[in-house]
Amino acid sequence: MISSVSTSAMSNALSNSIVDLQKRLSIAQKELTTGQHADMSVALGSQQTRDSILHLSVSDIEAIAASNSVVSSRLEITQTSLQKLSTDAQAMRSALMTAQNGVGNRGAIIQQAQTALGAMMSSLNASSGGVFVFGGVKGDTPPIADTASAPPSAAKAALDAAFTSNFGFPPSDPAVSTITASQMNAFISGPMAALFSSNWTTDWSSASSSPLQNRISITQTSVTSVTANEASFQKLAAGYTMLTNLGASNLSKDTFQAVLTAATNYFDQGVSGLTNLQEKVGVIQSDVKSAQENMATQKDLLSAQIGALEGVDPSLASVTVTNLMTQIETSYSLTARIQQLSLTKYL
Repeated sequence: MISSVSTSAMSNALSNSIVDLQKRLSIAQKELTTGQHADMSVALGSQQTRDSILHLSVSDIEAIAASNSVVSSRLEITQTSLQKLSTDAQAMRSALMTAQNGVGNRGAIIQQAQTALGAMMSSLNASSGGVFVFGGVKGDTPPIADTASAPPSAAKAALDAAFTSNFGFPPSDPAVSTITASQMNAFISGPMAALFSSNWTTDWSSASSSPLQNRISITQTSVTSVTANEASFQKLAAGYTMLTNLGASNLSKDTFQAVLTAATNYFDQGVSGLTNLQEKVGVIQSDVKSAQENMATQKDLLSAQIGALEGVDPSLASVTVTNLMTQIETSYSLTARIQQLSLTKYL
């Protein structure tokens, strides 16, 4: 029996082989470039579900880490604002203590209080990323109304109304000089005190009393803000207000001294409260930092597991590419030589 193979059949067979080798080379080159299997479903098989879960875990960590960056920025602004409030309040207290000793200009004290009150409102209306830092869950609204606005804010109007109702004339009336120290003390501890406690969220603050909460790690959720409704802010506002909106420039010496004493007491309480808030925010900042560091470690571990599943051996991938290129070159060479074969050359 005689069998024969035509040059055409051999050439076609080699051509088909080259096409297959080129496909395999393309896959091998992709794996060498990316460092990953070209077809995950084939390479991973039953491990594909585990691989998907690992990717979801990494995505969760990345999302929380991004949120923590926003939280950290907000907390930093909070600390800066609290420090500014504390510095101004302590400076105001020092000025009041000096004035109580008979030293200091009344007009200068009133002006310092007005400036500090304006700065306080600016600090409490600080924003970060379009969110008002001290607004609580109502972060889209400025927390504190400007008492120096025109027309008068609800807070200023309420104070003037309470003062007029109590004394029979407004704070701007020269008759305030007739108010005794005991009468002023009774007003400050009674009607005025109510304006900075029960009426704070009605007239002064638009903030929510519910602070923001954020998920700062895979397993931990934390309060991440301070709201403008904290008692320490009410104390400071009351202290500044009694120096600026009770007709201080026309009060008798004894009555003015009573106002200074009351204001000093409010600043003492306010500064003490601010210190506690700064410590509280510091703890939150520390928790967020620790969470970020822990999640970075977790992400590295998860990424290593993903790499072990999806990755290819670069050395082996390089050898595969080289071998395939050699086979293709050899196939091209053989194809060319076969195509040159002719029976007439041997006749």
